[in-house]
Amino acid sequence: MNSFAFRCLFLADVSQQEVDKDLYSRTIAALGEDVVRAVASSTVFISGLNGLGCEVAKNVLLGGVKVLTLHDSKDITLWDLSSQFYLSEKDIGKNRAAASLPKLQELNTAVVVNVQTAPLNTEMIKGDYRSTLVIVLVSPLTGIISINNFCRSQTPPIKFIRVDVRGACGQIFADFGPEFVVNDVNGENPHSGIIYHVSNDKQAVITVPNDEQVEFGIGEWVTFKDVEGMTELNNLPGPVKVVDTAMYNFKVDLDTTSFGKYERKSLNRYGTVIEAKLPKKLEFKSLEENIKNPDFSRDPNQFNGVFDFDKFGRPELLHLVFNALDEYQRQKGDLPATQDAAAADALVQIAKDCKAKNGFDVEIDESIVRKISRTARAILSPMASIFGGIVGQEVAKAVSNKHHPVYQYVYLDSIEMLPDYDSMLPEEVQPTGSRYDAQITVFGRSFQGKLGALNLFMVGCGALGCELFKNFAMMGVACGPNGKVTVTDDDVIEKSNLSRQFLFRNYNVGQSKSIAATTAIKEMNGNIRVDANQDRVSPNTEDVYHDKFWSGLDCVVNALDNVKARQYVDARCVFFEKPLFESGTMGTKCNTQCVIPHKTINYGGRKDPETKEAPECALHNFPHNINHCLSLGRSEFIGIFDTKASEAAKYIMDPNYKNEMSSKIWGADGSELPDAQSKAKEANEILDGIIELLCDGMVKSFEDCVVWSRLKFEEYFTNKIKQLIFSCPKDMVNSSGAPFWSPPKRFPTMLEFNADDAMHMNFIIAASNLKARLYNVSDYKETRDPSFFKPILASVVVPEFQPKDGVKIETGERSADDRDSNSNTDALQQVKNKLAKLPDLKSHPNLKVSPMEFEKDDDTNFHMDFISAFANLRARNYSIEEVDKLQARLIAGRIIPALATTTSMVTGFVCIEMIKYFQNPDKAVFKDLQANLALPMFMQIDPESAPKTEDLKTIPADGFTVWDKIVIDKGDLTVQEFVDFWKNEYGVTCTAIGVQIGDAAIAFYNQFMQGTKKNLPCK
Repeated sequence: MNSFAFRCLFLADVSQQEVDKDLYSRTIAALGEDVVRAVASSTVFISGLNGLGCEVAKNVLLGGVKVLTLHDSKDITLWDLSSQFYLSEKDIGKNRAAASLPKLQELNTAVVVNVQTAPLNTEMIKGDYRSTLVIVLVSPLTGIISINNFCRSQTPPIKFIRVDVRGACGQIFADFGPEFVVNDVNGENPHSGIIYHVSNDKQAVITVPNDEQVEFGIGEWVTFKDVEGMTELNNLPGPVKVVDTAMYNFKVDLDTTSFGKYERKSLNRYGTVIEAKLPKKLEFKSLEENIKNPDFSRDPNQFNGVFDFDKFGRPELLHLVFNALDEYQRQKGDLPATQDAAAADALVQIAKDCKAKNGFDVEIDESIVRKISRTARAILSPMASIFGGIVGQEVAKAVSNKHHPVYQYVYLDSIEMLPDYDSMLPEEVQPTGSRYDAQITVFGRSFQGKLGALNLFMVGCGALGCELFKNFAMMGVACGPNGKVTVTDDDVIEKSNLSRQFLFRNYNVGQSKSIAATTAIKEMNGNIRVDANQDRVSPNTEDVYHDKFWSGLDCVVNALDNVKARQYVDARCVFFEKPLFESGTMGTKCNTQCVIPHKTINYGGRKDPETKEAPECALHNFPHNINHCLSLGRSEFIGIFDTKASEAAKYIMDPNYKNEMSSKIWGADGSELPDAQSKAKEANEILDGIIELLCDGMVKSFEDCVVWSRLKFEEYFTNKIKQLIFSCPKDMVNSSGAPFWSPPKRFPTMLEFNADDAMHMNFIIAASNLKARLYNVSDYKETRDPSFFKPILASVVVPEFQPKDGVKIETGERSADDRDSNSNTDALQQVKNKLAKLPDLKSHPNLKVSPMEFEKDDDTNFHMDFISAFANLRARNYSIEEVDKLQARLIAGRIIPALATTTSMVTGFVCIEMIKYFQNPDKAVFKDLQANLALPMFMQIDPESAPKTEDLKTIPADGFTVWDKIVIDKGDLTVQEFVDFWKNEYGVTCTAIGVQIGDAAIAFYNQFMQGTKKNLPCK
């Protein structure tokens, strides 16, 4: 192919760096808007569009750079198709970069994408768009050194990354210039704490409230804000160091003996202490220097580059081997031929020569060197996913100075997944002329056939599912005549998915994820056999995913985003003794877990730490951070427009609604049913909501909706505060005699409505539009124009509110009076009164209520407008810092931070463990993963064994694990025969039998419950 350069012309104007917050909401949640903006201003150059290069390019495009240049002077061969997912057999002979362009461009049409096909030179890097970062994959070492030195010579230096995958191992080298400052090493939100007291000492002791715990560690640095009395803390020249910690206090290296005395003067504020993120300066050395003298002590994790404690010394060995491969390529003109014993011998000798020449202090394991030599030409799809994900995240670090970059080498390997070549017939690892040849030369023809025949179940088809699907297609999983991937996902594609779920495009929005992904994956490999479903895997779909289905599976791969679904799939895998490959991501963090029958602990065997929830009294009466305000705002939205509206809609649609509710409390003869009191309590809550919507809050016009919104404003932000202040005055003390309004409580102030205040109007506009949509008001026309609302608001008569004595305020302190306060309430009579109060629907023949399910990602539906305005107004009540709508969406929408880079990497590790299992599950050395791309850290650890129950009398006598079970194949037994079986076979008495129905276990037989003995003759 002739050398040429071109660029796509159908792109959007990239000069405008406005961030699409709908598209990148999950990325912003993970990295921050500042990082997304920095990436959107960057120019990246990638040289080498093999499988690894395509993976890097995919992640860079999804990240949203300004300009991407794809360079490759090589043409496509059959060998490329084992890992390059945007090429096919029809592309063989074309230039790799040019052929990859159309599919890559589809990932993000807002990015200018250039292609260069001439031999690599520095003019390309300078070009029309000066590169911010250069990533080089496939070039001779001398050329790479030359490019690196050129990048270092520029002002400012162009960041540089070299990345290579050689069979089962890979290398990353990063050089971000002689002086690179990391502004935020780990990207975690700074710890903060409420100050209860500060001592006047040589080393000041800061005390926090008893219901808060110190989160600062020794060696961290902190600053102070809003401190009263000891105001000197607010104006320190810089952060101070934490030197000691306890549960409720910590000590800082600061002499406060001459400072004022700490005191809290304002009840609506208090001092806070905040972790200070100190910048870290890094001095990168050139590739030329590092090759001869790598310094693994620079590893920010302080593990000397080791990410698997079974592989101490492995980084040094891999560095030597990669140097030897570069030298072999210089001498021979190419990498060692696959499965060539003579070439392996030559590489061993070159490695020894390199060691002697450079003085490397490393012990050469010749068996590892030979295995690397035999497989060095192969780029395996899982390895490309791993290294493509890591490098993709390094791009964001390079241009934003956020998170710790690779400093300066990362070496990772999975040599343990390679077979014993000495025991294999030579023809087993010879190419067959198929797209899987690179993989066949590593694992063999028989193994390739085994992969093609797999019957695999992938649960979920979002970000994880897309990346797993890609790897399956490249590896040839279920691509044989007897193979099948069953995939299911009941979700549909949203715009926010497009920044990381790379199989989907704009035209897929609204479509089924599993079906759209299947269509896309068949374009990558038309031989993959897929059964795409849209059923949620749960007890409710066991008629779809029945015993025969589970029994026929070879393995299960979870691609889920919630714990409950994971636990259910895990339980099914344990019962049917199927291997489960589990993974999850949270921003830059991720993990994998191998669940191997009878070898490892299952997913449900581990307990995640419980999430600390704010008490109800904090949400409703004593918020002290914006999260509390947003949680209440979301709760109010769901309560009015979803929960209560749904019940009101049922009442309107069901003429028998009253009778059905009554029948749950009273029998046909009017007598109370056994659980009448609890059912009456539930009914009262439901009826209150219906009465609120169909009696007290009924509207007939859009103007009525505006009036309702104004009165709601008064209720939320004025009247409730008046009542709280009346019931809990400033001088109130708690049961121990201490001031009631002590930190973390903030004394509130009422808001006075002001139509010229934008936030006040935001609430009115959102609430009015939602109310009109809820009731399908006939004269409703959506508007956000304040001038429409102001005249109506001016005429609203707001009733004067007078606080009442005896109103109970939930404070978090419980007493016997509190617990018994409702014991004498006639809940049954209340139900009767409220049923009688329900409106006669005959007088409202056209009444219709349309409940709204909370949707955080639609800016036109007013949902987040309502919640954001509510939260910020409540924040004003309590002098809490307000947030913009994006931050409100991230918090109230409970948006999980997500990145394409993390997902790409973690699925590569999952597929490596699958390869190990299907080679030999009994001999495989499995590894779980705990990783954080921000650090960067990739700890591979041995899976935990399945715990054995041994402290009781057990069957078998030596204990059992969750994987063990006793199969009784005695025909159709009665309950009595089943009980007798245990006595006769094992000498134990069966005292009870429970049958699980959904999440509950129902006692079918219990020898201590006379009523269940009638079931003994039953089958």
